Amino acid sequence: MIKLSAKQAKQLDQRAQDEYGIPGLVLMENAGLRASEVGLGLLRKKKNKKVVVFCGPGNNGGDGFVLARHLINHDIQVKVFILVKTSKIKADALINYNILVQMKAAMHEVLETSDLAAVKTSLNQAGLVVDAIFGIGLNKDVGGIFEGVINLINGQNNLVLCLDTPSGLCADSGKIFKVGVRANTTVTFGVAKKGFFLRSGPKNVGRLIVADIGLPAKLIREYK
Repeated sequence: MIKLSAKQAKQLDQRAQDEYGIPGLVLMENAGLRASEVGLGLLRKKKNKKVVVFCGPGNNGGDGFVLARHLINHDIQVKVFILVKTSKIKADALINYNILVQMKAAMHEVLETSDLAAVKTSLNQAGLVVDAIFGIGLNKDVGGIFEGVINLINGQNNLVLCLDTPSGLCADSGKIFKVGVRANTTVTFGVAKKGFFLRSGPKNVGRLIVADIGLPAKLIREYK
């Protein structure tokens, strides 16, 4: 299994776009689709099919928007909590957010401590929780509303699926940036990351699935 640092994984993703002409939007679509397939597999074992998705400010949140769309298209009841002002969503993530707007998906901003009560209620009702808050680029302690949400996720007895990496986990060292989501399953995109196998990595990652999102195999082999 190839294990890359966060810097290498980002470089791989960028090279796929620059050298092979694969749009970032295509990679995000493939990531969200693969993650939704994992989610559907987890839900088959559950009577409760309600899903709560937590989306952060970057591409990881965009992956979450794509996953939410595909689950909705499978008649799954999905609620999306967005942990930033929607005006701050940019680029490919914004495109996928706007699709959900047109689909009239259930989406809510979580910006203040007072919003956490609604989050807790939804977690109590959920069969599956999806973490799409932070990706592999996180390099500082988690605080504010993000810390509050992660603590709520960890405080419930939900089935938790993390996209690319558990939020709060350092993809390089396996260190936890103050708080980190504890997953049952992590679906990571393209290649595994080194931090998954170090320190707190194995405990927080849970079962690891490496999903093919269309990165050229020839390019991936250069990192062996």
